[in-house]
Amino acid sequence: MNSDVYKLRKEVINLIYEVKEVYDIPRIDVRIGESKCCSTLGIARLNNNIIWIAEYTINKGIDFLRNVVYHELLHTIYGIDHDENCPLMQSRLNNILTKQQCLDIFGEYVNKQTERKTA
Repeated sequence: MNSDVYKLRKEVINLIYEVKEVYDIPRIDVRIGESKCCSTLGIARLNNNIIWIAEYTINKGIDFLRNVVYHELLHTIYGIDHDENCPLMQSRLNNILTKQQCLDIFGEYVNKQTERKTA
């Protein structure tokens, strides 16, 4: 891994740690990829704790990146599908949410998953 890729990867990992400060999530494998166009922002392997984030996404700024990373974390950790009624889990990034909005929505999904396990 060269120093440029390391810097990009570190930005994504910092956002994962942002989530870990609030929620107990597993270790996530992070890969950085190139996007031939701007339509693929990130990819997650459902229930497998690995995400790929496009370099394009990282270069769009921290708030944009946060929305994509949190979205992909919900896919890869909990197997959450797209939900067009949820601003964080829509199949397209239509609105940039704040850090607190992302954390709140993430928490709602975590709580739903916890309730399912205890039911």
